[in-house]
Amino acid sequence: MIRKIKSQLALLIVVLVLPTTTLAQENDVRLNIGIPLGKYGKFDHNFNGSDETNSPSFIIQLEKNWKPDLSIGAYVGYAGQKQEWSFSDVKYNYYRFGTVLTCELNNWLSEMNISPENGIEMYASVKTGFSLENKKSTVSELDASNIPTVRTNRKNDLLFDLGVVLGSRYHFSNQFGIFAELGWGNAGFFTIGTTFAL
Repeated sequence: MIRKIKSQLALLIVVLVLPTTTLAQENDVRLNIGIPLGKYGKFDHNFNGSDETNSPSFIIQLEKNWKPDLSIGAYVGYAGQKQEWSFSDVKYNYYRFGTVLTCELNNWLSEMNISPENGIEMYASVKTGFSLENKKSTVSELDASNIPTVRTNRKNDLLFDLGVVLGSRYHFSNQFGIFAELGWGNAGFFTIGTTFAL
């Protein structure tokens, strides 16, 4: 079952990313690599009386200019969290993939005379896709002979993702810059990272 889901996930990622990379012939493709911070909703399991451990999260996004001030692309990402009690623990892994539509805001802001200065670019993105939730729970128990036994359960669910972020980026050169995003769409409220023009 897990092998089948992984095969389907790999195929879907290829289907999402291949069209974007195929169009990357005019050197107007952007690669964003970010770290989401501040988990929310389904990505944050805060159980009372447990010790919480968060795995390093990331999101990788590839975008292609589509129309003036609009770009389309795809993303993949990961988020993970572990909750531990005295004799049990639950581990959540989220393997994320989807599409993104980004609107550049600087021209619109300049018409309102509030355009940002110093080369800062403002944008808004809508992201939609799926998260493959892999849940693994482990319980340690003592049997009648006081011998510890470990019981493990696994469960996989495919969850729908939909989010909107407001972001800004600054380029140090034509090829390299940094970005920051705020909102729901990256498995964290706030995301920081680097951006590359390909």
